[in-house]
Amino acid sequence: MRRLAGCMVAGVMAVAMPAAEARERVTPSTAPPAWAIESADYAGDVQDQIIKLDVRYTIRTIRDGWVEIPLAIPGATITGIEIEKKTGEAYIMPRGDTYVLATSKKGTFKVRVKCSSILSQDSQYEGVSLGIPRATFSTLTLTVPRKEVELRQADALYVEREAAAGRDGTKLTARLGAADRIDLRWRTKPATPVTVEPVVYGEVHTLVTIEEQLARVMSIMAYRMAQGETKELIVRLPADMNILNVRGPGIDDWRVADADGHKTLTVTLNFVLKDAGYQLVVEGEQPIQEGGTSYALPEITLVGVKQERGYVAVARSGSIEVSAGSVEGASRVDVRELPATLSSLSGSLAILAFKYHQHPFQVAVSLARHQDHAVLSAIAELGRLQTVVSRQGALLTRASYLIKANKKQFLEVALPQGATLWSCIVNGKAVKPVEGSEHLMVPLDASTESAAAVAVELVYFEQRPAFEWSGHMTLQGPVLDVPTTISNWSVYAPDDVKLFRIRGNLERGAAAVDFLDEPFVQLAMNADGSFSRTVDEEKDDKRAEPGKLLNPKKWQKERTARLARGVASGTDGYTDAVAERQAPQSPSEVGAGVYGGGGNEQERPERSYREDMDDLISRLAGRSKETGILPLKIQLPKSGKAYHFNRLMASSESLTLEASFVHVPMPVGFLAFLAMVLLPLGGFGLTRFRLLG
Repeated sequence: MRRLAGCMVAGVMAVAMPAAEARERVTPSTAPPAWAIESADYAGDVQDQIIKLDVRYTIRTIRDGWVEIPLAIPGATITGIEIEKKTGEAYIMPRGDTYVLATSKKGTFKVRVKCSSILSQDSQYEGVSLGIPRATFSTLTLTVPRKEVELRQADALYVEREAAAGRDGTKLTARLGAADRIDLRWRTKPATPVTVEPVVYGEVHTLVTIEEQLARVMSIMAYRMAQGETKELIVRLPADMNILNVRGPGIDDWRVADADGHKTLTVTLNFVLKDAGYQLVVEGEQPIQEGGTSYALPEITLVGVKQERGYVAVARSGSIEVSAGSVEGASRVDVRELPATLSSLSGSLAILAFKYHQHPFQVAVSLARHQDHAVLSAIAELGRLQTVVSRQGALLTRASYLIKANKKQFLEVALPQGATLWSCIVNGKAVKPVEGSEHLMVPLDASTESAAAVAVELVYFEQRPAFEWSGHMTLQGPVLDVPTTISNWSVYAPDDVKLFRIRGNLERGAAAVDFLDEPFVQLAMNADGSFSRTVDEEKDDKRAEPGKLLNPKKWQKERTARLARGVASGTDGYTDAVAERQAPQSPSEVGAGVYGGGGNEQERPERSYREDMDDLISRLAGRSKETGILPLKIQLPKSGKAYHFNRLMASSESLTLEASFVHVPMPVGFLAFLAMVLLPLGGFGLTRFRLLG
């Protein structure tokens, strides 16, 4: 029996255990909430991109006991909250950034909340987007001050639309249900914008450059928008002004139209000009009556501008003289009072300036035209002649010049009578001379500016009678069609030929190469504009500190002094610089020249003067002359006694040297010398012997 009873108890417990587990699974693990928001009604309207809402909550507490009910609206700013109806004690208390309803009694409470939010907008829609407390059922009523509101397709399922009673707008009613967020968007036709009359201030700065029969006008117009907005700028211009260019940021288009007695320039921008400044630049030209003695400055007016002021600066060009004339509605000011815009635009060219504060104004200037006076178009700043004379009477002359020309195309040269041109070099490059009507025409380098000198080198040959015992010799230099400031002439005669009674239109000695306005630092430049280097200049660089060159002023001073010493001593200042740069270096190049002047002087074998000249004459005299080919670079051998002459300010006359000579060849010269020394000594000894005897 006991065993049976134990089995029955165990069976009952086994049956009871699953039933208890089942009840535990069915029973909620947490107690039901102590409160619930039964309804939430949101009502409001849109005012100037702001949504203002008035919310009423109906809240029910289910049991007694202290409870706090959060009243948060994410995305909105709560501007007011109050309890309209309560059961027992209840309070509104702040919790963090929001509020809670605190009560200890069960019952029904009505709470009113006022809040504001910014209207959300995107590229297509605008609307309201807020987080709300979850209620059993929520409703939104919103008045939009727009007509023909178009909802999104998803919103149209639960939103009702109707015209707002007594208001110009649309009333939207949305049934939200148990939602925890409001997201309602719509597309509307924008209301007619309120037209605001633009208020613009302007300032006009105009530069007028008067030429012979034309006035060039550049006007800078500064706009300042004080109120409203615009995309169009209108300018009134004189009827005879031709518009060349209109510049400014964001210009979409500009057009010119003829009006009654004037022209109208309309500029359209690709953006709205609002609360900002803008600068417009107009360039044009206005004809001046031929031979007219007066010119009225252009009056440029900004149309639609509330207040305008401006300046007009006058500049001149060419041989015309401008003076102030009649002035009405404006006042004359000093050119130094011009604003920075005009000062930088005109530089120091402005000679008259006027200022005005109103329209219309009239300013006229008087014009006086003057005839241009003829000035020198070209000049040879330095001339250098070197003549080598042989015993056989052959003369080889190198004439080098530094020519400054104002776009002069050809240098006209008259060679001495009977002279034959052998070489023509311009700026270190061989050129083809041409034959003019009477004289030789040397083409100049057209790419060189007028302030830069062009190096011209001519080598010509003359044949004279051979030197006898004595005689007379006359030398003439080339004649240029431009004056020469300084001319130096060096004549190299054989050692056994003595020149005396030298006369002509030159002075003895070499003139120092120096100028008043600037040191004549370098007489020849490379094709790329860099200076030619000499041995002395290389030494200067070695004396300088590593990584640092000599002071430019010190270099110029030493270079000028060195050049002056070279000219005074008879060495070549200009042509040697060119020769050093162009002399052949390789043996093949030496053989290609007339004389091997590019090699090392110390390595060249000793040669007599007669051998040098005989070899030169034989090689050049046998060379046939041809046209259509570039001339050769001719180097002159320097040997014998040098005679130096100079001439300042040579114009159109030829440089002339006349001299007598005596040729005393060796050993006759040596015997004559002995006779001249021994005969007086013998006579003196004979006389002394007689006296003693």
